[in-house]
Formats: sequence, C-alpha cells, structure tokens
Amino acid sequence: MPLLTAPYPEHPSGHLCIDGASLRVLQMFFGTDKIRFGVTSSRFGGETRYFDRFSEPLKEIIDARIWAGLHFRTADVQAKVLSMKVAHYMATHYFQPLG
Repeated sequence: MPLLTAPYPEHPSGHLCIDGASLRVLQMFFGTDKIRFGVTSSRFGGETRYFDRFSEPLKEIIDARIWAGLHFRTADVQAKVLSMKVAHYMATHYFQPLG
C-alpha cells in the first residue's frame, strides 16, 4: 500500500520535472555542480538537509517518490531527463547573455 496518494497522473513526475529543471538551471548559472547548499523542510519542524552538489537531491527525491508510493521509477527517471532537456532548451533559446 502506498504511504501517500495524490490526485494526479503517475507519469511523468511533475515534482521531478520542476526540481530537475531548477537544479539544472542552478548548475548552468553557477557554472559548476559542486556548491554546498541546504534545503529546509517546512513540514518537519525546520529540518535542513545539506548537499554538496546540485545533482545530489534528485536521487533522494526519486527514491522518496517511489517509497511513498506516488510513482514508479520510470515516471521519475523520465521526468528527470525531461527536466534536463527543458532547462537546456530554455538556456539555448531564451536566457542568453546581453551584449
């Protein structure tokens, strides 16, 4: 039985699409994957998780969505790929340096 249920489609994972694209944009903006940062939970009393790379949280998010019973791994992995493609498209076509 799933730990959680949600009133939305299983495929692709919207959570992974948003998080994957956001983290990829941060990698592009800073020009590196290796930056330490923290994410504070508003749900669990301000608990903060720290990561040494922008790419690290995606593994945990994928596993958490599966363990909760919200998605199968395919929906999360394909959403991660989709998010990277969207971030690349936006960087190529819209977010260009001025001058």
